[in-house]
Amino acid sequence: MKKIFILGNPRSGTSLLRIMLNCHPEIAAPPECGFLQWWFSKYTNWTDKDIFNGRIDDYLTDLFSSRKFETWSVDKFQFKKHLIKEQPSNYTELTTEVYKFWGKKSTTIPQVIIDKNNYYIHHLNELKQVWPDAGYILLIRDGRDVACSYKRMQELDTDSPYKPNLSNEIDIIAKEWKGNNERIISFLEKVHSKKYISVRYEDLIEQSQRVLRDICHFLGLKYNSQMLNYYKRNQADEIEPKETLDWKKKTLRKPDKRNVGKYKDILEEEDIRVFNDIAGRTLKRFNYSS
Repeated sequence: MKKIFILGNPRSGTSLLRIMLNCHPEIAAPPECGFLQWWFSKYTNWTDKDIFNGRIDDYLTDLFSSRKFETWSVDKFQFKKHLIKEQPSNYTELTTEVYKFWGKKSTTIPQVIIDKNNYYIHHLNELKQVWPDAGYILLIRDGRDVACSYKRMQELDTDSPYKPNLSNEIDIIAKEWKGNNERIISFLEKVHSKKYISVRYEDLIEQSQRVLRDICHFLGLKYNSQMLNYYKRNQADEIEPKETLDWKKKTLRKPDKRNVGKYKDILEEEDIRVFNDIAGRTLKRFNYSS
C-alpha cells in the first residue's frame, strides 16, 4: 500500500486535488486532520503488545479527540475491533490502519492512502519519520492568485470553528507563500526524485485529465475518469465535510478557468508590485512571470 502526502501553501487547491483523487476507486484520501503528526511523540514506541495492555484505549481517546477527526465519521467501537484484528506493531502501521479503515467505508482496501494538510509544511521531517516510505505531491499555485484567495477569506461569513486564520496584508502573504514553497522544495530535494511529483494548480484546472493521468502514473494506478466528476460526487457524498465547506464551495463545481490569473483584475497594481518584489524569484522558479 502506497502512502502519499499532498503538500502546498494554503489556498492553492490542495483540497480540490484531494477530492479529485478520492474519487478514484483505489485511493483513500480522507478530510484533513493532523493526528498522524500530533500523536507521533507519544506513541512512537508503539508495539503489537499495546493492543492488549490497555494502551489501545489511550490511543483511541487521543485519536478521537483530535481536531477535525469528527469529520471522518469513524465508529470507535468498530475501529477498535479492526485494530485488535490487524495488530499493528509500530506507529507507522498504527496510523496506516486509520486510513485503511476509513477508506474501506466506500471501497475495498485502498491501494493508495493520501493525507492532505497544509499544516504539515512546518513538520516535514516528522512526516518522513512517521511514513518513511511515503511519496509526495507538491501542488503549486501562482502566489498572487493565492493572495486574492487570502483576502477573500476576510469577507467569509461562517460560524465554523475551523475557518483558516489568514493574513490580509500583501507583504505578509508574499513572504508566507515564498517561505512555505521554498521550505517544501528544500525538503523534496532530499527525497528521491521518483518519490515526488510537482503539479501546477493552473494545469490541474485547465488540463485536468492530463494532470490526473500523470498523477495516476506516479501512483502506479490506472487512470479512472470518475475523478473528473469529483464535483458531482462531492455534492452527493459530502467528500468535503460541511464543517469546512464554507470556504471550499468551488469543489462543488467544475474547474473554473477564471480562477487562473484572476489577480490581474482583483489586486491593485501596488499590491502586485509588492508581491513581485518579495517573491519574484520564487514565482520565476515555478514559471510564473513577474
